This record gives sequence, C-alpha cells and structure tokens, in this order.
Amino acid sequence: GGVVVGLAVLQAVLVVGAPLLLALFVAAQHATRSAQRAEIQALAREREALVQAALARERTAMARELHDIAAHHLSGIALMAAALDRQIDTDPAAAKLQVRQVREQATSTLTDLRRLVGLMRPQDAAAERDAESITAIADLVARHPGESRLEASAPLDTDGVGPLAQLAAYRTVQESLANALRHAPGAPCVVTLASDEDAVVVTARNGPAGPTAGRGPTAELLGGSGGFGLLGMRERAELTGSDLRYGPTPDGGWEVVLRLPRDRTTGDSA
Repeated sequence: GGVVVGLAVLQAVLVVGAPLLLALFVAAQHATRSAQRAEIQALAREREALVQAALARERTAMARELHDIAAHHLSGIALMAAALDRQIDTDPAAAKLQVRQVREQATSTLTDLRRLVGLMRPQDAAAERDAESITAIADLVARHPGESRLEASAPLDTDGVGPLAQLAAYRTVQESLANALRHAPGAPCVVTLASDEDAVVVTARNGPAGPTAGRGPTAELLGGSGGFGLLGMRERAELTGSDLRYGPTPDGGWEVVLRLPRDRTTGDSA
C-alpha cells in the first residue's frame, strides 16, 4: 500500500512539477536573451555616442582650422594691401612686389581651403592626408633647393596622430625650410623625425647663413608664407594640442621642435 501511495505522489509531482520546471527554464532563457539584447543595445548606444562625440570634435577642429586659415592668411593680405595703398604712388617697384605677395597669399588661402574641404570629404580624405602628412615630409625635404637631409627613427610610428596634427607637422617643416632660405640662405638644414610611446617629435634645424647668402633661391619655391611662419606654426600647434618650441642654436642657427602627442582614444592613425 505504501509503495502505491509513493508512486502516486511521485506521479503527481512529475505531472505538476515538470511543466513548472519547463516554464521556469523558458522564463530564465527569455530573461537571459532580454538581458543580452539590452546589453547589446546599450553598447550600440554607447558606441553611437562615442562616434557622435568624435564627429563633434572633428567638426570643432575643422572650424578652428578654418578660423586659423582666415586669421593667418587674410590678415596677411590685409596688411600687404594697406602697404600697397601707401606705396602705389611713391614706390611703384615695391607696390608691384606687394601685388605679387598678395596674389601668393590669396593662392595659398585657396589651397588651404580646398585642402580643408577635402579632409571633410571621406572619399578625398586619404589622398589629402597622404599629400600633406608626416610621411610626405621626406618628399618635402628632397624638394628643398638648399643643402638638406632627413633623419628618421626606424620604424616611425604615427599611430594616434590624426590628420590635422600631421598637417601641422608638414606645414611646420615647410615653413622652417622656407624661413631657412629666407633668413639663412646657403645654411645646411636637418629635419629629424622621432617617435616614442607618447608622441611624435619633428625637429627642423638650420645652421647659420652660408657663403652663398643673398644669392640663393627664394623661399617662395617652398610655399613659405612670407613673414607669418612662426605665427602659423603656433596657431597650428595650439589647434592640435601640440607643443611647439623654437629659438636660436649655439652655432648661430635656428631650431624648431614640434611635439605631437598621441590621441589613443580616437584610434586615428591617419
């Protein structure tokens, strides 16, 4: 009799408990899937927020770069136009030179604006970055009409240095070489590229004016900005959060050092 009762109780437990256990299992599975979906959605929202923040930073940087172009070039054009107004009757030869410099500044402004628009277009960004980037500095030095050489650590790691920072490095070297031609023609120039885990460091150094001073090629061959070089370097360094230092060397030359910190949060190694 006891066995029969026990079997009946077991059967009742199975009849009632099995569906209950199944229901609990299904509910647990549903809760797990819901939690996973919620986690995926939260990660997607977080990623979208990061993307939007990165885009906002880029737009801000582009706006500041546009302001830099306007302040750097247009102020120069205004100053030269004012000088032209004074010289047009009293010194026609100087006025002609000012007209040429105004034209060069306007052309440089147009080039910078086109380059900035190119950076805003995804399909053009890669080409623009290659054209005026740290890796393009070697070609810039090779085109320098004076005595110059490039020294670079191997391999040079530019990971975390974005396109605007690389453009700042390129322009800093460009201005430094142009300034060397302008102020110390005939002086040897050395451009050094180095990198560590925190930054890329670009150094441009020239010696004192050589024996060919006054007879060398003009700085315009390198696209120099005609007297606004250091101002432009400082503004670009501030724009990209870089550290710029410059000054005379013990041998009577000049040195410019630009330290570009890495931004590991953006993952932009362009």
